[in-house]
Amino acid sequence: MMTRLHGFIKLTITNTFRTPLSSSQLGLQFSPHTTILASLHHNSFSNGDRPYQKVTNLDHALYLFDEMTQRQPLPSVIKFNQLLNALTKMKHFSSCLHLFKQMSLIGVPVDAYSINIAIKCCCSLFRTKDGFALLGCCFRRAVVPDVCTFNTLLDGLVLEDRILEAEILFKKLIKQKLCEPDVVTYNTMIKGLCKFGYTDIATGLLRLMDERGCKPDVVAYNTIVDSLCKDKMIDDAFNLFKEMVFHKLILPDVITYNSLIHGLL
Repeated sequence: MMTRLHGFIKLTITNTFRTPLSSSQLGLQFSPHTTILASLHHNSFSNGDRPYQKVTNLDHALYLFDEMTQRQPLPSVIKFNQLLNALTKMKHFSSCLHLFKQMSLIGVPVDAYSINIAIKCCCSLFRTKDGFALLGCCFRRAVVPDVCTFNTLLDGLVLEDRILEAEILFKKLIKQKLCEPDVVTYNTMIKGLCKFGYTDIATGLLRLMDERGCKPDVVAYNTIVDSLCKDKMIDDAFNLFKEMVFHKLILPDVITYNSLIHGLL
């Protein structure tokens, strides 16, 4: 595995992705949602475009969804996306996926934002495979995935400890110019590499990040500094700290100092 990863910075692709699952193979199984509380009022939409700011629980969100689906014509996909986003913020990932599926069934023209939310839910539920199936739906619907889409999938792979697959996806983004990685993309990969103890490769990725014109931030440096401190490579950690502060002019935060202090203990 170490030999495989040391070719990481060279960005030489030797593997290809398997074909994404079709939407019919998603296998998303959900139980019917709970009965809507009688206490919810039918004037939840009285504010017109801003009912979602008041969504504070799952029952209310389901009630609003039912109201929306009964309207003729149906509300715009933007309104549905706002509701999905509210559910995601409350971490009701399974329910959010259920509503996304219902949107497709009733003919709401889901867009890139809708699919990004659904992919985030899949990855948060450790179902990154389903997230890639939704990516396949993007291409079939002529919906162009953006950097947020790929960042979410990368994070899902890292979350599931699938660092080699994350590496393949990252290199594919660059080689095939699917999107230009941003600071979140690099930080996600650095986090994954450090998670497995590949701090030297993570440092190389930090250099690549700078070379490609993506300015590293405090999160990137903190992740590597913390990994170096855990490996008791204190001198390297302080050298990187000096680079961050004096050369890159990035202000350290409490996480930076906590890592250095724990490394000295």
